[in-house]
Amino acid sequence: MEGVTMFDLGTLAAVVAALVTVIGNAFSIEKRYRALLAIGIASILWFIPRDWGSELLVALIIGLTASGVYSQVKPRDNERELMRMQIREEEREAEEIRNQNNHRTPY
Repeated sequence: MEGVTMFDLGTLAAVVAALVTVIGNAFSIEKRYRALLAIGIASILWFIPRDWGSELLVALIIGLTASGVYSQVKPRDNERELMRMQIREEEREAEEIRNQNNHRTPY
C-alpha cells in the first residue's frame, strides 16, 4: 500500500460504487448481493499490476463519467414535490390575504 493516498482510495471506491450500480442494474442483481460484487470488483482493481491499473482506472472514470454514472447522482422525480410546495405556497398566500382582510379596520 506504499504510495497510495486517501484520494486514490476515494477514487477507487467511487469507481467501484459506480461499477456496482451499472453491473447490478444491467444484470438485475439483487441489492443484497451487490456488496459482494463490490468486494470482488475492488479486489480485481486492487490486485492488477499498477501500470495496467492506472490506465484501467482512467478509462473507467472516463466511461463512467460520460455515461453519467460516476457522478453517483440518483435521478429523482421532483415534479410531485414541486407541485406540493407550490400548493402549500398558494395556500399560505391565500391565508395571508384572508388574515389581512379580517384585520382591516372599517372606515
